[in-house]
Amino acid sequence: MRLNASSCASYVLTLTVILGSTNIYAAATERLPDSRSFTVIKKKSAPTTAESSALAHYSLGIVYDNQGMVDEAIKEYNKALKHDSESSSIHTRLGTNYLLKNRLADAIRHLKRAKEIDPESTKARTLLALIYTSQNKFNEATGEYQEVIRLNPGSIEVLTSLADLYVLQEKMDEAAGIYEKLLDKKEDSPFLHFNLALIYSRLGKIDLAEERFKRVIELKPDYIEAYLALGTLYEIKKDMSGAAAFYKEALDKDPLNKRVHYHLGSIYYRQKRVEEAIAQYEFLLKIDAEEIGAYVDLAYVYLSEKRNTDAEKVLKRADALDLKSERFFLAYGLTKSAQKEYTEAAHYYEKVLEYNPNNAQAHFYLGAAYERAKEIKKAAASFRRSIELDPQNADAYNYLGYMLVEDDKDLDEAMDLIKKALEFQPENGAYVDSLGWAYYKKGMIDDALTQLEKAVILEDADPVLRDHLGDVYFEKGSFEKARREWRKALELDPQQEGIKEKLERDL
Repeated sequence: MRLNASSCASYVLTLTVILGSTNIYAAATERLPDSRSFTVIKKKSAPTTAESSALAHYSLGIVYDNQGMVDEAIKEYNKALKHDSESSSIHTRLGTNYLLKNRLADAIRHLKRAKEIDPESTKARTLLALIYTSQNKFNEATGEYQEVIRLNPGSIEVLTSLADLYVLQEKMDEAAGIYEKLLDKKEDSPFLHFNLALIYSRLGKIDLAEERFKRVIELKPDYIEAYLALGTLYEIKKDMSGAAAFYKEALDKDPLNKRVHYHLGSIYYRQKRVEEAIAQYEFLLKIDAEEIGAYVDLAYVYLSEKRNTDAEKVLKRADALDLKSERFFLAYGLTKSAQKEYTEAAHYYEKVLEYNPNNAQAHFYLGAAYERAKEIKKAAASFRRSIELDPQNADAYNYLGYMLVEDDKDLDEAMDLIKKALEFQPENGAYVDSLGWAYYKKGMIDDALTQLEKAVILEDADPVLRDHLGDVYFEKGSFEKARREWRKALELDPQQEGIKEKLERDL
């Protein structure tokens, strides 16, 4: 989690919240330095000119801070430091502002110095912990937080930060322990109960998580995130009706919450309540006509129901509003593939890759579209690129292997590819068929028969598998068995003219 230009803004926002809680950015009248952190205040005698100058520049720096003028504040603090180099307050301020400017090395240097001057400075240690966390130096961050807790045992903010650090380190038991202790002090905090529930979820303690989320709702009935979390837990437990009930409760509190409508749409679809799922997504689009995700999800509902024309109509509505996204173009490509318009499908998959050239799924679908459009070389290149990006893409291995088999080229490589697919999904009937068909093409008829008989057991309603098995039986001289398989294939897909010809020829 190193800071970079893209993450700096969100990190600074987090920092600002924490700074507010530690009063580092309090108004100048509220933030006079104490005697341990500012040399001039330690002295009982009148301050020297240098000491007075240090305090003046320091105070002006605070004024600039309060106005958000960070660069000007840094200049004043550096001037103050020239007059009083042993002030932990000045070093802390400089460390803070350098952190805001993403000058982490300078921030660390000044915060360490502040800590050396004033070992009990919790502010400097807290900021150092934040920086160390951003640099993945979790042990150093943990040490700083633990020291802050020793100095200020009652700090809920710091204990929470330490717990979050443990979460980053995947030390869930330690994180849970801290939240449990915090709740001993502040049992009525819905925030603490919610975070502990999340940690219990990560630990697989679903029942304990459920109890905590329900406690959150008791304490704060409008805590929408708790309803969403409970809905998700019930989805994990495969209790879709229970999940839907929590999402509906959330809508009672916030009827226009888009995330809840997304969840309900998904739940209804999985319950085969297709029209209710459609209604949820359409309502989402009434709430926000430019919610591109709702158009895409609704299109997928229609596609899965083989309502391809309806899917295209939905996507055209989004297109008319000039709504574009990576998911949008992928859905459009799949729609065109379902309509057997493969050249158009390839166009949309290429659009996906303009958004994200490393989308392995898009490369796979592009390969499939090219293959259907008889552009075999392009198809092979797309499948190979998909495999490069996702070495566990079993479909890409199988499709490329099967394509090579059909083309009667590189049968040894084809078999290696198909076997690789089977390593990931050994009981996939389509993959077993591909291997059997490769054996058939190589003249290894007995091996082909073994694989194809297994394939139709795994996938008995696939006309291609039945056709292949019929061909092998025919090659073995088992003509009646061959005709039986071809008839089954024709029953499953009456449009297969090639099978009709086989039956007419060999009857």
